[in-house]
Amino acid sequence: MESVLLRAALAPSLALLASLVARRMGPRRGGQLLGAPTTTGPFLAMTWMNSGPTTTASAAQGGVAGMLVVACYSLAYARFAPARRPARTLLLALLCALGAAVVGPAFGNVWLSAALTSSVIVLGLLTWPDADPAGRSPGPARRWEIPTRMALSGVIVTAALITTAVIGPLVGGVLAALPVLLSVMGPSIHRTAGAAAAADLMRGALTSVAGTLGFLLVLSFAPLTLGPAMAFLLALAAFAATDSLVRHGVARVRTLALARSCAVRGGS
Repeated sequence: MESVLLRAALAPSLALLASLVARRMGPRRGGQLLGAPTTTGPFLAMTWMNSGPTTTASAAQGGVAGMLVVACYSLAYARFAPARRPARTLLLALLCALGAAVVGPAFGNVWLSAALTSSVIVLGLLTWPDADPAGRSPGPARRWEIPTRMALSGVIVTAALITTAVIGPLVGGVLAALPVLLSVMGPSIHRTAGAAAAADLMRGALTSVAGTLGFLLVLSFAPLTLGPAMAFLLALAAFAATDSLVRHGVARVRTLALARSCAVRGGS
């Protein structure tokens, strides 16, 4: 009973939190929360409690493949948003995500999937347009929007758990990692606050995906002797370390590139 209550309440609560963060602190902060393991974390915790560490490791490996989908979706939406309306932008981003969903598992190797995802993240952030206005903060959502976000997050976690039992944990892990909330919040913010705000949401998500990748890799290969508390603590530490490394590393490289560009212009 406790497992059912947690499954029914935790993911929708996180969806509500992401919506409030985006409204009060800006789209990028909301995107960072959505890129974090807010759906995969509860799913994997439930999987560990229901099926043990071996099944959880397999589901986490599926989540690694799912991160490629999230990264490609976020990058595509941000690139298409300035020139297109929300519905068309969403369609194009979903098509890119579908391509990633086909390519990612085809590698058959979790490390290759992680390397490809990391390349998409780093190259996407390094080539992000310099003139990237934060956009205005999203206004009050329509009455149905936040309940819809909450319901969808609950449905995806429940569906992933059912899929794990029926098809297997690897596919369940991929489903748990899909950018469901981003697909709801992105067009909503695009419509109410503009393309720049939607792109900022996606940039925050793309940055956090790197940390989530570290989180999933730890759970994919954590020793079976570790209990759930220690395994998830190590995974959270990996999330924080990887997130900080990517965030500061990309900022450092962009700063050096800008300084070099200014020096070249000054010399000429």
